[in-house]
Amino acid sequence: MPTFAPLEGVRVLSFELAFSLPAGTRALHDLGADVVRVSPPERRHDRYISVIDGVFHGKRSMGIDLTNDRGRTLARRLALAADVVCNNFRPAVLGKYGLDEATLRQEKPELICLQLSGYGTPGPWSNYPAFGPSTEAAGGFNRLMYAEDEIPTRLNTGVFSDQLAGRHAALAIVAALQRRRETGAGAGIDLSMTACITHLLGENMTRASMLAETPAFTGNRDDRFVPQGVYRTAGDDEWIAISVTSDEAWRALCTQLNNPQLHPRLDPDADRAARLLVHDDIDRAISEWTAPQHKDEIAISLQAIGVAAAPVRTVADAGLDPQFAARGTLQAVVHDEPKMGFNSHPHPVLPWHIDGFDRRQLTDYRHTGADNRTALADWLDVSSSECDALLASSALHEEGPMSLAPRPEGPPRDPNFGDKLGLR
Repeated sequence: MPTFAPLEGVRVLSFELAFSLPAGTRALHDLGADVVRVSPPERRHDRYISVIDGVFHGKRSMGIDLTNDRGRTLARRLALAADVVCNNFRPAVLGKYGLDEATLRQEKPELICLQLSGYGTPGPWSNYPAFGPSTEAAGGFNRLMYAEDEIPTRLNTGVFSDQLAGRHAALAIVAALQRRRETGAGAGIDLSMTACITHLLGENMTRASMLAETPAFTGNRDDRFVPQGVYRTAGDDEWIAISVTSDEAWRALCTQLNNPQLHPRLDPDADRAARLLVHDDIDRAISEWTAPQHKDEIAISLQAIGVAAAPVRTVADAGLDPQFAARGTLQAVVHDEPKMGFNSHPHPVLPWHIDGFDRRQLTDYRHTGADNRTALADWLDVSSSECDALLASSALHEEGPMSLAPRPEGPPRDPNFGDKLGLR
């Protein structure tokens, strides 16, 4: 089948660090764009996360020193040859090098420029540094994840806000490209990571504004769906999520729970209000029923009778999920050199696909500067000898391929896990 690549021919020049913008331009690559990421010297952290997280997969890599006069000139030439120029530095940074939106679009009005930052502009916090966890907190997300007597909690990852902002960046750029196709006009886009988080708060934000109060923490429960919760199953720290969304689903669940081994007997005719009053009793009965069973088997049996249920996947067993396999959710990214003992690793691709088309294949992380010559030849018709001169002047730089250490020693692991995932 042909590859779904609606952005084929679109050139994206991205001055990107860490996770947020790289996540967005990875999505643009997945849609067919030619993405060239520009890295300054000595971004060792980016080199590591790119292998693990995958936000740099598929892109070409250039190493340009913007503090070098020839480097700045080269970056400007690339920007004016691009369709999209984006960055996730603090808003004032690229202006120091003549690479800001106002300067570039004065010469090329049809250019699309995107600025992604922690807090966005304008505003008193515009030039403050930010990372994923700080924007999750500033956006109001963490406060909804703990009870009044507990410490505010964040998701156990530093990239939730980053990935969310990156997807919004990709959406904004696609919209701007469509507008340019229709009108010929470029665009300046300003994106706030914090605003992306606040956008998720939904009814909580509206309710707080109307009632001047912070909504109470409800944990895994929801007053609309009773019972709802996460319950322990057989195995070491294994769980299942169950939501009863109707009286019919409740009656179906009671056929499983009402047996001599479970007490008290549950009323299959209880409505939502009545069930809410005895939610603790229901949770105990469900927990007794799920405890000796495998989470996948419970999910299948409950779904068969109309009860919404799903196993709580760990990051390890997610790769073995048969639904993932059926939809091609994970793609084997082949490494130029083995990483942690494997020649490839599974990585999520676009979460949707178009009938009749394949998803674009991912390629391995390209080390900084690996594509200096090919990108300059394709975009600016720069010769190999010119590249040599730019490297000699330190305007361009290259860093060798990165190797990860062998898998560390630790708790017992399944020695056949790589085979189960199809790794070699």
